[in-house]
Amino acid sequence: MDEFLEPEKRKSKHIFRLYRRVFVLVFALAVLLQAVNFAQLQLKDYFTRLNDDFKVILTVAPEVAQDELTQMGESLSAKKDITSVNLFSPADALAALQKKNPQLTQSLLLMGRNKMPAYFELKLSYQAINNIGPFVDNLAAEYPGLSAKYSPAHAHTLFLAGLCLRVLNVALAFAVLLLLGFMFLVEAYPAEAKHLGAGVFSGLLAAACSWGLMAVLVYPAGYLLPVLNKYGCMWRQAGLALLCALFGWTLTKWQKF
Repeated sequence: MDEFLEPEKRKSKHIFRLYRRVFVLVFALAVLLQAVNFAQLQLKDYFTRLNDDFKVILTVAPEVAQDELTQMGESLSAKKDITSVNLFSPADALAALQKKNPQLTQSLLLMGRNKMPAYFELKLSYQAINNIGPFVDNLAAEYPGLSAKYSPAHAHTLFLAGLCLRVLNVALAFAVLLLLGFMFLVEAYPAEAKHLGAGVFSGLLAAACSWGLMAVLVYPAGYLLPVLNKYGCMWRQAGLALLCALFGWTLTKWQKF
């Protein structure tokens, strides 16, 4: 009699309850996706800051006349790889140095060097920064009265940050497509499956637990709002929860848990 009742007991045991094995599988996937999401957002933020801070300084030789400076500025602005050109006069250069480093400015004034050279401040496109060496050499050859100064380490770091961000984006998109392909293959040959609601519930619970785990790992200085900002908009979390729910559904249809 117990043998006949045992399947019914198993059936009622899992209705809209947690599937532990489904939860563990989806939770592992959700934690990986949360980590990739966090790394992607931070890399994007670092890349944006590095790109905004990178500048090429073209100091002007003293013998260059004012009208030549105007022509140089117009010529530099016309180049497609130069996104921004700013000309600083000697007075502007001294004021900018005073703002950034007052002590150094006072030392220069005490030494009698009350004039800074005029210079152009250039912002470049990402493609030009990736090829910064030849780009600066071409500028030096085209404008003999200008001397280029920039940070090679900054340019190299910016290139690596952009490369890592691009690779991460492509790898994430490819992984999500593979998961969706797996779900499609399971749905294309549907098998008899029961308690799909439990699989969806397990997936959603795994997504919520993964967010809680990552929030604990990156919890900064006792405030929750910075944690939320590090995860971007809530649409990302909603998309991750939907993916986990679909994955839980698919696993439940694919295997008996």
